[in-house]
Amino acid sequence: MLQSDSTKQSSPRDGAEFVFTKDNVAIHPTQSASERITGRLELTKQSSSLFMTWIPYKGHSSAEARLSDNERSIYTIRAVPFADIRSIRRHTPALGWQYIVVVLSSGLAFLPFYLYSGGVKELFATIKQHVLLLRSEEDVNVYIVNDDIQNKLQVWAV
Repeated sequence: MLQSDSTKQSSPRDGAEFVFTKDNVAIHPTQSASERITGRLELTKQSSSLFMTWIPYKGHSSAEARLSDNERSIYTIRAVPFADIRSIRRHTPALGWQYIVVVLSSGLAFLPFYLYSGGVKELFATIKQHVLLLRSEEDVNVYIVNDDIQNKLQVWAV
């Protein structure tokens, strides 16, 4: 098994399999840099579906220590299927921190996920192993998620 935070391992939860985990992924619910909330980003696969989860840590920073359980549950993202994700925007600035913005099929977007210790390339490589990602013709930093086409291609390939 790899000794990094992006490992493939079995999960006891509902027969799901972890295909990617990344610790120290943060969101910033306000403009203040001190108000960041850090957590773990996970990709799990169950049957032929890929899911994304982000769970904030409990009390790792002063902002997290001030979060009530109710507030923590507001920011928690539990098992969003990639079939419900329209696109992912990748930001890898020359100066500053890498982050991604996940946009749902409904048009709503999650707060940006900041990957302070890298991992954007590994995240996208893992996603591409399980769903079809198409680079947008209008913006090279936007990847269109097309879970339905990937499933149909797998059926046709058999």
